[in-house]
Amino acid sequence: MDIKSFMIVAEAETKEVALERFPEPFVIEAIRESENDKLKKAYTTTRIAKGGNRVKDLNTDKYGDALLVRCVKSPDLQNAELQAFYKTDGDASATLKAMLFAGEYATLTQEVLDLNGFDNEEEIKEEVKN
Repeated sequence: MDIKSFMIVAEAETKEVALERFPEPFVIEAIRESENDKLKKAYTTTRIAKGGNRVKDLNTDKYGDALLVRCVKSPDLQNAELQAFYKTDGDASATLKAMLFAGEYATLTQEVLDLNGFDNEEEIKEEVKN
């Protein structure tokens, strides 16, 4: 086995996602697992369960929101003018939610998951569980 076969600098893959209501597509990008791990840790809490065992709980809603915000490259969800328009100053996640209808949000979520290699629902559940 040639170890150099694994020495590949991967460029972040991007994809355009057209949503009918918007004249320009959203641009999303894939992230590395190291970055995904940081997102999961940011939204994981530890508690003591019955019997004294430590249990980690992932807030899947906040993690999912953060993953979407991180992967959306365009439009710039941090843009002050965009946030002012949607009255979501300082909250990129709220901006995205204010922009999109529920079905559009679900479509964008699925596209982000697909681009990042989460191929099926069971794989996603397992990733979120870990």
